[in-house]
Amino acid sequence: MLEWAPGQVELLHQAQGRRTATTIAELRSALAGQKEVWVGVARSAVFLRTLRLPRAAADDLRSLIELRMGQLFPIPPSQLAYDFHQTEDQNAEGILTVVVAMRSQDLQQLNRELKEAGVANAHILPAALGAVEVAHQAGLKDALVVSNALGGRSLDVVQGGVVRLSRTIALEEDLTREGQRTLAAAGVSELAWVAAEGVSVPGARQTGTSSLAQLHRAIPVAFALTEDRLKLAQKRIAGRTRLAVLMTVSALLLAVLIWDDQSKKMAVSRRSEGAWTRELSKLRSIRDTKGKEASAAGAIQTTLKRAFETAQPLSDVAAVVGDSLPATAWLTGMSLERGKPLQIRGTASKEDDVAHFVEALGNSKRFRDVKLVFANGAKIEEKPVVQFSVTAVAVGNLPMPTAAKKSKGAKRTSKSASTSSTTTGGTQ
Repeated sequence: MLEWAPGQVELLHQAQGRRTATTIAELRSALAGQKEVWVGVARSAVFLRTLRLPRAAADDLRSLIELRMGQLFPIPPSQLAYDFHQTEDQNAEGILTVVVAMRSQDLQQLNRELKEAGVANAHILPAALGAVEVAHQAGLKDALVVSNALGGRSLDVVQGGVVRLSRTIALEEDLTREGQRTLAAAGVSELAWVAAEGVSVPGARQTGTSSLAQLHRAIPVAFALTEDRLKLAQKRIAGRTRLAVLMTVSALLLAVLIWDDQSKKMAVSRRSEGAWTRELSKLRSIRDTKGKEASAAGAIQTTLKRAFETAQPLSDVAAVVGDSLPATAWLTGMSLERGKPLQIRGTASKEDDVAHFVEALGNSKRFRDVKLVFANGAKIEEKPVVQFSVTAVAVGNLPMPTAAKKSKGAKRTSKSASTSSTTTGGTQ
């Protein structure tokens, strides 16, 4: 087990105990012969957040998280390597999802050090996640776990078997005071304290293990660079493509064998050349007919997709509008139809709130043509407020496809046919 931070690393070895170094390469001799190595990234180099998301496929969840990365972390998403895990905690707001991230440049440095140390198989994840098993061995699902860590002591808030908050304090810091500050930051009034191996805390439950030692039992997340994930995805696609090509070639060979067999049977039957010509003509006609049917089906599919699938789900549009609203303003109405601008009505405590709201929508890539329709003063129980109306166009909100209009000639033909049919009926 390794705990790593830029410029510092600690090895936890069953036989050799704990050893510290500047880089992993300095511990090469101790790691020799290890088939796999668990690397816990120090808390000082990791961002950990929890949020609730709907149940969905991994690729869809990754896309949804990437849309919210700017709100979750103080570093641009392009500079982060991240992963996530959905827990079993579910309520009306969604499933509790743990999102962890670290700087891409830190992960690149860690990978270089592992390569220099000759480590080929490494599991890289946050060191704080091992605190869940430390609390479990103390018989608790909710606890404040105190452990020795790189740079001092770690304080991990575990709730419902999930790490909600993690931070590191210096050894000289007042542990009781910093523990209360950590609980306050996590929004918890009180939790049982658990002291990991090597830590003594008055009144805390003592365990004989540490977060680093239990890292292999943590939730299955792993840091990986974006380009590495893309390469892996491309490799999977290439594998599927090769399989598809092989299956196509096999199908063609089978078709050739069948055709050859049929050709021999046809030669034995000694059918005339004219019969063959008529048969081929019939098959070509069928092929052309099926081709036209396939083209028509494709056009119908495209029309249905445009009709029922929007570029932005209405729930996402509503969520973005709500997030852009200042704290002292509220919505009184909102309407959005296919192919029409978004209508937003609301009330604010002051005019600046309206300006900030319009500016926030205008800066969002999801909207264009953001306009303030009106902002009128009013009173609610003698308190002055500002009632406002804003319009905007949701990007990708296309109108419903319309049916092609019939030509006037077609209408006349239809009417003539109807008249002829009516006249015939009268004669009978």
